[in-house]
Amino acid sequence: MHKRTLGLAALALVAGVAAHAADLPSNILYDANTDKKTLWPQPVANSGVVKYNEHRQDLSKWVTLSYEDKRPTRKAETVELKGDLNGDAKRGKEIAMNTQRGNCWACHVMPGDAQGGTGGPTLVGFKHRGYPDSYVYQTIWDRRAINPGAIMPPYGTNGVLPEQDIRDLVAFLQSLD
Repeated sequence: MHKRTLGLAALALVAGVAAHAADLPSNILYDANTDKKTLWPQPVANSGVVKYNEHRQDLSKWVTLSYEDKRPTRKAETVELKGDLNGDAKRGKEIAMNTQRGNCWACHVMPGDAQGGTGGPTLVGFKHRGYPDSYVYQTIWDRRAINPGAIMPPYGTNGVLPEQDIRDLVAFLQSLD
């Protein structure tokens, strides 16, 4: 009986992994045999070879931008900035430039960044645009509430950043010349 239970458990585990992998788009870098499941490519200098490394976490639980990804997304969330901003611009800059947290410079040009991203608008001179704090807060929390076609990650809705981090990011953005 013990062997049969172990056999059924192993079969269920394999079937569960297969079912999960089957839900994923075919064009993402995913390997069920690795610890973190998600891979990222790293070109090997002057070799024409690409090495695949494990990502720091399993990203397969989040919906991708792949046209093949048919998994449902969380609904856009409209939030209200309550009370004073009480954000720390210095801390906001640290969050924005941290690749494991805000990672804003992956998509946006930032002041002092020689090679910023091009997926979103430049953030240089942001404070001169005159956006209210509440609008910037909503944009970071979940841009889809303002623009349903937005590709900016919904940092608040998906629980990537807590409320205070978003307040700090708003303070940072509102300080940018």
